[in-house]
Amino acid sequence: MKNSKRVSSLLALSFITALILAAGPPAGDVGPTYAIRNCRIIPVVGPEVEKGTVVIRDGLIESLGPADKVKVPDDAEVVEAEGLVAYPGFISALSNLFLEQPARPEGQAAPTEVPIQAQPAAAEDRFPPGPGLFVLDQLKPKKAAVEGFHKAGFTTVLVAPIRGVFQGQSVLLNLNGEAFQPMVLRNGAALHINFTTERGSYPSSLMGTIAHIRQSFIDAEYYAARQTRYAKGPAGLKRPEYDPRLEALVPFVRDRKPVVFQCNNLEDIKRALKIIAEFKLNALLAGANEAWRGADVLKKTPIPLLVSLDFRPPAASMYVTQGEELRKKAEAEIYPANAAALAKEGIAFAFVSAANADGASVLRGVRTAIKAGLPKDEALRALTIRPARYLGLEQALGSLEPGKIANIILVKGQIFDDNAQVTKAFVDGVLFRYAEVSK
Repeated sequence: MKNSKRVSSLLALSFITALILAAGPPAGDVGPTYAIRNCRIIPVVGPEVEKGTVVIRDGLIESLGPADKVKVPDDAEVVEAEGLVAYPGFISALSNLFLEQPARPEGQAAPTEVPIQAQPAAAEDRFPPGPGLFVLDQLKPKKAAVEGFHKAGFTTVLVAPIRGVFQGQSVLLNLNGEAFQPMVLRNGAALHINFTTERGSYPSSLMGTIAHIRQSFIDAEYYAARQTRYAKGPAGLKRPEYDPRLEALVPFVRDRKPVVFQCNNLEDIKRALKIIAEFKLNALLAGANEAWRGADVLKKTPIPLLVSLDFRPPAASMYVTQGEELRKKAEAEIYPANAAALAKEGIAFAFVSAANADGASVLRGVRTAIKAGLPKDEALRALTIRPARYLGLEQALGSLEPGKIANIILVKGQIFDDNAQVTKAFVDGVLFRYAEVSK
């Protein structure tokens, strides 16, 4: 009798569970349905559609194609887009958005070494740099910054910390509002390393910085090996002592999580490549505004480049040390041509906004690179599918395809034209509308 009651209870529970699953997710978890109609579609992968429809349901692209072949669902809110161009939302694979930092004065060259303590020290450092730091904990959302990036076409950013040699771990955000939790795509997305120095403590020299980076990875490998050996058979072995710093580094040496090296000049690129090869790291090179000088080396390696749109030459560069006239020429002509030179050599890269929190300025940087010789289709790929691939998100972002996250910008004009304007942005299927501005 007891068994019969138990079976009846289990059957009832299974029936209720089936009903819940059949009903789908709670209403609050289901996003709106939109049909963007009569727009030109540039999917990045696949052919363009001159007059098409994009259907968005629950934050994803449900379907897209020619307007006469895509049915508009009965429950969809129709967004008329006649005369607008639909692009995938842009991705900045490295930014410092929502981080408070001092601005570098106009005309000041990019430093080759940025001392951590160059600013007056606070009474207490609440977020000391290190491999265990998660930058998400110190971000401060700003509506104006989100809107500024939307208007420049950006819907996704990788936000990285900015201090220290081992700066900490970044967070990947979809700019779908002002609250952080709904924005987060991946916390602890990558570890960020900079060839910098510290004043008054180790490492106080560039040689010391390189030694510090190498020794940290050596120690992490040894620490991981001891942990693995102990886990397999602890009998007769002394338990490895827990070390939070090395514990934070283990996923990057053992599991090959991404490591991003900030390369402020050609020598930094060379240093990073040696360390990457030595420890077999899954790495990316960021900054790389002198990458054209190392094209011969970079063509031989598949390591992704995250190219800065800051065209100011490094402080130690000959373009800075030999006078103001040469520096201005470098900023106006030489460094803007970096991306074009890489494309000509067949070296793939993605663009990054880095420390620039002004979306309009970032987009102007892209346009400047195009005027310096970069093909527009290369620029588009460097802002969409390529950064998505580098960040391991190619199946979710970077192009307009059914099943991908609905990060879409609607533009009046061609996005890289000076007078183009983003009038609407969808991020995770959330619609943001922006008024046109007379120019």
